[in-house]
Amino acid sequence: LFWKYNLASPDEHIRRKGIEIIKYGCEFASDIGAKIFLVVPAVATREVSYADMWNLSKKSIIEASRFAEEYGVIIGVENVWNKFLYSPLEFRRFIEDISHPNVKVYFDVGNVFFLGFPEQWIKHLADLIVCVHVKDFHSSTLQFKPLFEGDIQWKSVIEALKEAGYNGYLNVEIGPYPGHPLKAAMDSKAALDIMFSWLQ
Repeated sequence: LFWKYNLASPDEHIRRKGIEIIKYGCEFASDIGAKIFLVVPAVATREVSYADMWNLSKKSIIEASRFAEEYGVIIGVENVWNKFLYSPLEFRRFIEDISHPNVKVYFDVGNVFFLGFPEQWIKHLADLIVCVHVKDFHSSTLQFKPLFEGDIQWKSVIEALKEAGYNGYLNVEIGPYPGHPLKAAMDSKAALDIMFSWLQ
């Protein structure tokens, strides 16, 4: 939804719609007992300068943060392929500029791999990370893959999360296989079991 209702759009009506989505999303999350609502901070366009995009997105999320606080939910700002916040230094500064206890980082390991090393991002964002998406990434084809079928060094990622003191969820972001509706979940469970064994 945030790709359509861009929180950094120059059109105030579009931004308002995005903020409204966060409001209802936080309300729904609260109703079902979820603690985090994922938000895409912005979608870059040629027409909006980087500085304006930063300020518009920041303004939108600050306004939406009151709903997160009201419903006891954390807004998890996710790193995505949106041509915005493409370094861990920048990502941290953005969250710190917002400076609200209900706005944190929803870190996606697979999304960040083409930009750099996930473990470096984790070490820098550390205390700001409230949830983690896991999927693998194949560099030569630029495709997302099931866990352990790409190029991500998962042991280093898990060690970085442990060092950062992260004790939240690892949410697998893999679609079902065409041949069997549960096989992807079964494979993901087996992969997570291996990852969790590294924490022992």
